[in-house]
Amino acid sequence: MELVTVDKLLFYINSFKNQKILVVGDLIADKFVIGDPERLSREAPVLILRHRDEHILPGGGANAASNIASLQAQVSLAGLLGDDLAGKQLQNELIQRKINIDNLIVDNSRPTSVKMRVLAGGEQIVKQQVVRIDHLEDSPLKQELEEKFLDELDRLLQDLDGILLSDYGNGLFTKRIRQEIIAKARKLNIPVAVDSRYNLAGFKQATIATPNLEEASAAVGRELLEQAEVDWAGEKLREELLLDYLLITQGGAGMTLFSADKVPYHIPAANFSEVFDVTGAGDTVVGTLLLALAAGAQPEEAIHLANHAAGIVVRKSGVATVDPVELRAEVKKNA
Repeated sequence: MELVTVDKLLFYINSFKNQKILVVGDLIADKFVIGDPERLSREAPVLILRHRDEHILPGGGANAASNIASLQAQVSLAGLLGDDLAGKQLQNELIQRKINIDNLIVDNSRPTSVKMRVLAGGEQIVKQQVVRIDHLEDSPLKQELEEKFLDELDRLLQDLDGILLSDYGNGLFTKRIRQEIIAKARKLNIPVAVDSRYNLAGFKQATIATPNLEEASAAVGRELLEQAEVDWAGEKLREELLLDYLLITQGGAGMTLFSADKVPYHIPAANFSEVFDVTGAGDTVVGTLLLALAAGAQPEEAIHLANHAAGIVVRKSGVATVDPVELRAEVKKNA
């Protein structure tokens, strides 16, 4: 491949604003409840917190959409929410982030999936997560809602530069939905990126998938400890799943790209010594990667941009995003 240059990477970042991206995903409301520590309880050896604040941020596929919107692309989000307070709060947050939510489906029979994190710490204290409580709905999509979604699919796929499928195992991605999105996108020559937590094998013939090391290990049925094992697994998965490309993210060990007829392409992690919080980094990687591909980058160039974006977001607390100004600065700094 041609040399990855700073000028090219900056060109792609500047092109992000012209890209139209559809994110189809399992939506999660990330709820944060913050309290000031007061004393130990007499009922049990636990802290008593005085409630100070709470808010909801986009999680799951909504966080992937938020990452793409933060990079100034034009983003539409398709997914499933409950008819409840958490769902309404999440919708309001998405609107504020300039994400098109016209394609969200409200299901009155199921609650919005919520991950609630309780944090202890005042304004002058580093907040410590005390506990996380997950209220996740993972039953398969009802047939009538599946039909409703598929009826809208042709309209959703019009005039797109890329599609991201963000699968957190919460029931949206039935076999039929997976297959029809990928098949129709291929006919329209729209790149499809897949981030699947538990069912990578269900997304055959996508353009690229981005499992982390744990997900890749589960997909091949063995722990991947050495780079040679990662290379073996990546080649195997890309070939078996009929993918154009596969990217395995490896935390502090970087990431490796697999392509047909090319040797694995490995790059080290960006600024891993400065890691503060890895929450949501996978969404940052796949979102930036898809945007770069949609803007015309070669896969090897795209993963460099995704790596830089991940290097920024892991230095932030909680579910964070990256903007073009930060990404440009990071690319220049590491030139």
